[in-house]
Order: sequence, then structure tokens, then C-alpha cells
Amino acid sequence: MFFHPKDIVSGDFYWAASTGSATNRKFYIAACDSTGHGVPGAFMSLLNIGYLNEAIKEKGIEKPNEVLNFVRQRLIDNISKEGQKDGFDGILLCIDQQTKKLSYAAANNAPLIVRKDGYEELDADRMPVGMGERKEDFKLYEINYEKGDVLYLYTDGYADQFGGPKGKKYKYRPLNEMLQKISVDTMDTQITALTGEFENWRGELEQVDDVLVIGIRL
Repeated sequence: MFFHPKDIVSGDFYWAASTGSATNRKFYIAACDSTGHGVPGAFMSLLNIGYLNEAIKEKGIEKPNEVLNFVRQRLIDNISKEGQKDGFDGILLCIDQQTKKLSYAAANNAPLIVRKDGYEELDADRMPVGMGERKEDFKLYEINYEKGDVLYLYTDGYADQFGGPKGKKYKYRPLNEMLQKISVDTMDTQITALTGEFENWRGELEQVDDVLVIGIRL
């Protein structure tokens, strides 16, 4: 996990929970980017985490897409009455530890899976968790994987960082290619590589956003 807030507190957040019994356990992990950063972003993160906990731990909602539908409605009901569009972009992944199946829901941000023969940017719904132009139900996506594949969940902060010789954005393709290159390394080594690349790219420029990258070896 590479977590690099712009300020002391963050609008990006990661969250995990486990539910069920020993024979029917599900593990959830989320990588999300709340509206704003700093104190306003951190406030939204706390609110979003609270609604994720409510959906999964209190309401017992299991499917990631239904969780995001629930959280979106809670946000709309509680903070969007005056037209605010606060919420988050993010990915919620569920690992069924009994069946070894992976499912996820994604709001604007897409997961990346790295395999022996390359990488693939997976599907995502082009709408936020919160008030937006679209309010369709989030889709439930399932992942077919092989042992040794590496799944990455990230927010837009790394790719959007300005830097390099021309002061331009890092962008997603170089990020994906770097993740493919370092995916064979240990997770600690990957964090070191991500940190070094980010700082070298940024140079003397200001960090523009919170940064979060999560890697999971399957």
C-alpha cells in the first residue's frame, strides 16, 4: 500500500472489513477518493467510511455494487439536498474466501490486473458514488484470475501529478507500465519503487492531490 496524502489529513482513504463465519468469510477492501482534500476531504472520508460500515456490517449487504448503491443513496439523502455533489470515486473489492471468487464495483476508477503476459485495465462505471449526472445501479463485476496475478486499486493522484522535464501529468499508461514492471517484486520493494518514481517525477513541484495505490497478489 502506497499512501501519500497531500496534507496531514486526506480525502483519499482505504478501508477493509471481514464478514461471515469461518466457513463463509468475505473480505472487503476499498480504495477511494473523496471530494476534496485536506480537512474537507478528510471529513468526507469519515462520512464515506461510516456509510460503508453501515452497509456491510449493519445492513449485511454483501454484493459490492449494492453496497455502493446504498452508500450513494445515503449521501444523496444527507448532503445533496442543496445540490452539492460531494461523494467519492473508488473501487470496492470483495474476496470470497470460500469460493476464491473476486467481485467488485467501481465508480470512475478502474482496477488494474497484471498477469504474466501483460496487464489489463478492468471495467468501471462512469459515475461517482454521490450526486451525479447518472444514477443507474452500479454493476457487479467478477474477476477471473490465476495464482500469481497482481491486482492494483488506485486513485487518480499518482497519474495526475505534475512533474518531469516539461511539468506535465504523469498519466495512467506510464503508471500501469511501471506497475507491470515491478509486479514481480516483493510488496515492500514495490512501495520503494513507487515512492522513488513519484518523488523523482514531482521534483520541486507541489504535490497536487492525495495519492493511494494498493497492490494485492492473488
